[in-house]
This record gives sequence, C-alpha cells and structure tokens, in this order.
Amino acid sequence: MFRNRKSSELTLQEINLNIIKLKEGMNSQRVNFSLPVDHNIVITGNYLVGLLEGDGSFYLNKHDMTAHVSLVTTTVNRLVLEKIREFILSLLDEHSYMLGSTTKLINISNKKIKSGHRPISILEISQIDFICNVLIPYLDSIEFRTKKYQDYLDFKTIALLILEGKYLTNKGKELIIDLGNSMNNNRLSTNPNPFILDDNTKSELNILIKSDPLISIDSEGRAMVITEKKYIRSTYIIKVCLLNGLVNYFTSGISCAKFLHVSNDSITKRLNDGKPVKNKEGLVVAQWIKRIKVYSSLK
Repeated sequence: MFRNRKSSELTLQEINLNIIKLKEGMNSQRVNFSLPVDHNIVITGNYLVGLLEGDGSFYLNKHDMTAHVSLVTTTVNRLVLEKIREFILSLLDEHSYMLGSTTKLINISNKKIKSGHRPISILEISQIDFICNVLIPYLDSIEFRTKKYQDYLDFKTIALLILEGKYLTNKGKELIIDLGNSMNNNRLSTNPNPFILDDNTKSELNILIKSDPLISIDSEGRAMVITEKKYIRSTYIIKVCLLNGLVNYFTSGISCAKFLHVSNDSITKRLNDGKPVKNKEGLVVAQWIKRIKVYSSLK
C-alpha cells in the first residue's frame, strides 16, 4: 500500500527501511510508550468487547462466590482503563452514577510482578447487581467474535444464579463451581486436562436455573435471604428533603447522618418509618429521607 503510493518522495529502499524500523519498535521491542499530546482515546462498545476478548476475563471467585469481570494492561497504558471506567460509568442513570463514581464499583489497581516484567494495571468489576442489570444487558447488545463468547455465556449464567442466591445451598454452590471450572483455560483445546461438564451436571444446572430465587430484592435496593429474612447487601443512595424543600443525595447513611448532625441509628429508623428527621434537641432537620434503588437497569 505504501510502496505503491505515487505521491511518495522516498525511494523504494527508503520505504522498506522505514517499515522495518517501525516493525522493530513493536511489541516486546517497544521502549517509547509516550503518546502524542493531542492523542484522544475513544472507547466504544466494540472496542470494549475487543479488549475483553483479548485481555479480559470472566470468572468465578470460588472462595466468596462472587462473579468478576477483569481487564489487564501494562501500567503505562493505565489511561486506557481509566477511559474504559468512564465509558462504563456513562451507562448508568443519574442516581446510579452518584454511587458508582464515588465507590470502587469499577476498581483499577496497579500490581507489581516479578523482576524483569513490566508492572500491570487491572480493572475489575464484581458488584453483582450492576453486573446483572447493567453490564450484561449492555454486552448482550455487542457482538463477540472469538471463543471468549462461550466464557461470557457461562459467566452470565453464573452471575444470574448468584444474584438469585442459588449458591446458598450446598448443591447449588457445587454446580456453580463446576460451571466456573469449565471456563477459560479449562475449555481450551490445548489444555491436556480440560474440565468438561457431563450431561447429568448440565441437567442439574438447568433445574437450578429454573428453581425459585433464594434472595429477593426489594424496590429500595435491599437484597434479603428469603428463608432467614436477613439483608445481605444493598444498592441504594439516600434522598433527603430539607426543611426549605431542597433535595440532597447521599451515598451512605454515615455521610447523611454527618450532614444532618444526627446519629446513624436515627437515619436507619427514619428510612424505615418515613417520619421527619429530628436532632438531639428534638428539632426537625429534614422533612423526610428515603432510599433510591440503583444499578437496576441501563440508562
């Protein structure tokens, strides 16, 4: 393509030498990682999925039964992960963004590795409500082009089973772990000992998928183990209506309590009964406060 350019003032030999010089500075031979000052990193859905297929991972943490999505890059390219974080946060509605942008919903960390290797940065997502209600519906709209799609499909199943609390029974946990063990490197044709689910396990998984949820999630974003009537997680922000009618939002009960100069217990009680919030002197400091559910759907 370049050698056939009629407008080129270089000789064919000079063009060939320039191509070779460019090639010799690629991959492991690269020493200069500085980008032009005006370089603009633009993230799109296809770009994100392409990175996930090449440098990403969908997996199950068997120790705490959590579903994870991760992306790895060298630390010199951490800016790419930062831009991906911004892009994913842009999928959120206003209230979800308030919580997601101020917490470790999409966490990026640096990791030191063995001497002689370049340090890496890792983007990781594990909040199950966000994964199931926001990230998965978005990724479903993008076409995968490699075998990573099979891992994604299994990951979807695992995530939805976790969301519904199906891991809370011994049999459910066992089946979810079996499905997790069949993913990633364990399904590669190059693996001498691949982990393949037998027909009986597949049948039991289908039964598990169709079974009733063991966790219910209410309209305020609180997840409860149905049999124990016990809340195990929550995804909400707090909306406060002040005496002058103005509205403020807070991402935690602690920050809300500090702002209103009341105790954390007072915030919890008023969230539950909807009564006006009073301080220690008995003066009303807020007309009402309520929970606003987040991470429930795409923007």
